Amino acid sequence: MKARVPALTAPLLAVALLLSVGFAGGTASPVVAARPGPVLGSAHNDTSTPFNFVSVPALTRHRYDGRGLRLEREVTRGLAFTRYAVSYRSGRLRITGVMDVPSRAGRAPLVVLAHGWTDPRRYRSGAMLTRERETLAEHGFVALQIDYRNHAGSTREDGRAVPRPLGYPEDLVNAVLAVSRADLPFVDASRVGLLGRSMGGGVVLNALAARPRLADAVVLYSPVSARAADNYDRWVAGRPALQARVERAYGTPTSHPRVWARASALGGLGRVDVPVRIHHGTADAVCPRRWSRTTADALRAGGGDVRLHRYTGQGHRFHGSAWSAFMQRTARFLHARLD
Repeated sequence: MKARVPALTAPLLAVALLLSVGFAGGTASPVVAARPGPVLGSAHNDTSTPFNFVSVPALTRHRYDGRGLRLEREVTRGLAFTRYAVSYRSGRLRITGVMDVPSRAGRAPLVVLAHGWTDPRRYRSGAMLTRERETLAEHGFVALQIDYRNHAGSTREDGRAVPRPLGYPEDLVNAVLAVSRADLPFVDASRVGLLGRSMGGGVVLNALAARPRLADAVVLYSPVSARAADNYDRWVAGRPALQARVERAYGTPTSHPRVWARASALGGLGRVDVPVRIHHGTADAVCPRRWSRTTADALRAGGGDVRLHRYTGQGHRFHGSAWSAFMQRTARFLHARLD
């Protein structure tokens, strides 16, 4: 474990850093999405569904350049943590997000959160995983939730079909790099956890398939399938306009099986050697629990440390005591791996 910095509390250190880069303080305000342009759906990333087609070989070969992390402004300050609106660079794109920084001295481990699908036109920066992010910060983790491209104040893509798309996983890998390169005084970016929910679980799986040692611990919450064909069947087949765009660009899992195999994290999960915990409800009507069983089996086949937790009667989003149990398990797991 690395030595803690014994000086100011994390929020005060952050304020000092902000002042050093020209931040102009003010009263706390809600995070409001910028409006850089309309959201355009494409064959590889249809923003009306959770469907995202990526090329895992392209993600593996890609040279990531996450950089330019900025604490744009303080949003809220509380007893347990201070919240900042942030941005960073992912390739040619600017990506926004929200970072909750614990109110304690020293450098805390980093947990990067990947949210699930919602209509980007209604999405607000930092939405979807607010209670999970806050709980992690209360447990002493610097919790960074990325908005992804096409969301909130992030850069919009133009909607053209991309032969070898990188998509949201590129933004996730670059977020980890951007925090590391920023050398913030309150975060130890050598200790990294990932948490992905629903579509965000797929983002995490694709990133891990390409970069098996991206993190030291991984949590998946009601994730989509690691097999691209499952996601095609669930969100593309039967939607004529989207199906036509996808098939023109990439064919179908039946007509072009090799293309769709390369779009699946499943084949790369045997290389993942970081511990993974998967949490799935038995009554999930959005992402069937069998998908998580398949993912867990693929991780185990490579000798991975994986556990699949079942939540009886819970749907796609957990509630009540089940959600509390999920977060308690998650906090214990991350502390054990990152402290």
